Amino acid sequence: MKDHQIVSLSLSILLIALLASFNDSSSPAQHIGEQAEMGRLEKQADDLAAQSDPEGAALAIGKAAMMADLLTKKAQEPATQDSFQAASLLYRAQELGLRALALFDRTGGIPPAPAGICQYLSQANKKLAGSKTLLENTLGSSQEDITIRRDRLLEKINEWQNHLQGLHEDFACSATPNE
Repeated sequence: MKDHQIVSLSLSILLIALLASFNDSSSPAQHIGEQAEMGRLEKQADDLAAQSDPEGAALAIGKAAMMADLLTKKAQEPATQDSFQAASLLYRAQELGLRALALFDRTGGIPPAPAGICQYLSQANKKLAGSKTLLENTLGSSQEDITIRRDRLLEKINEWQNHLQGLHEDFACSATPNE
């Protein structure tokens, strides 16, 4: 009888351990799903910005930044961690730029913009610079998807540097955008 209980208990423990391994949140499928969600949120932000909804776009890209932070923590390879961290910084820069645009619109949209709005643009530029530096100093990766992500992020950083410069000029901010 005791042998039967020990075997039964052992099987139960094995079953629990097996089930726990299937629910592991760091499984490759979960990781891919989180990357897809991050991409979906980035696209949603782009769509909302194109529809002149900077507040909605800022919210969506802020969520994408949270996903990038999560993926940074889960990544094993340093180059992968750096690419997700750079994405997070880029997304935070976009969020700040979009929030500045939304606030500028809410305050009447007449230059010069209040100092707080210009400060958002300055912070966004700092985050972009941090993202670019991180990507430029990252060692190469053997994974093609990381190289593709890195190149896409660098392209988007350059795009947003130009965009933020334009906002800085449109808002008639007195300080230079990189301060």
